[in-house]
Amino acid sequence: MTDKDIKSEINELKARLESLSQAGGQGTAQPATSAASNQPADAENTGAGGFLQDIMKQAEELMSGLDLQLKDVPAKTALMIFALGVLTGRMLSKRD
Repeated sequence: MTDKDIKSEINELKARLESLSQAGGQGTAQPATSAASNQPADAENTGAGGFLQDIMKQAEELMSGLDLQLKDVPAKTALMIFALGVLTGRMLSKRD
């Protein structure tokens, strides 16, 4: 893309953004400026917090799932699987 194309696309996106924010502001009784200024900070905080909460939830589910699976597998088998994984990892890292 050339600079002209990029600038024209940016201008088109700005126009769309303005029209969408005007259309969204017509349905509410509050001024659009206060809602717009509070919205990005709130969205950023909940987005980051939500992301971390998702990661923690997934880690807890993984650990509980592994705990249940390891109870079903004999210790020798689990040790052999672990050793096989370590050896495979070492062999793959030497390839690079």
